[in-house]
Amino acid sequence: MKKVLFLLSAAFLFMYTGNAQTSDKSSAKVKAELEESSQKMEEAMSAGDFEAFGSFFAEEAMMKLSGKEPLSGRAAIIAAHKPMAENGMKLIINTDEVMNFGNYAYELGNYEVHTPDGQKVDYGNYATLWKKEKGDWKVYRDVISTSNSGPSN
Repeated sequence: MKKVLFLLSAAFLFMYTGNAQTSDKSSAKVKAELEESSQKMEEAMSAGDFEAFGSFFAEEAMMKLSGKEPLSGRAAIIAAHKPMAENGMKLIINTDEVMNFGNYAYELGNYEVHTPDGQKVDYGNYATLWKKEKGDWKVYRDVISTSNSGPSN
């Protein structure tokens, strides 16, 4: 996890020092675009449309979940989400902040996972590095930290 966080931090620092952050107006536009993508991602997962869900991730995407080894590649990320979708779990993504750096955007936010009957079973925070590919924003790096302590012993 330290390596993933280091890489995400290094990418952020490189983008920040190598490319001046664009205007607040531009960041607001990108935030709206990312929120729309997140909404479509939630809908695709709820519908069990894994092809559509996966289309929001770069082919070389990496995802790091709390307490797990990093997932590398779109196929691995889709496979990790399938059981959640197949069990009718609902993912809710809330964007708190977006910083636009041209072809990259850094997003901070929080998430919740609910059972089909509405019970919250997980929640936490995330940091996502988005990459613009052929005019579309794709998740390139995603670090997710659960706030759920898990079952009591």
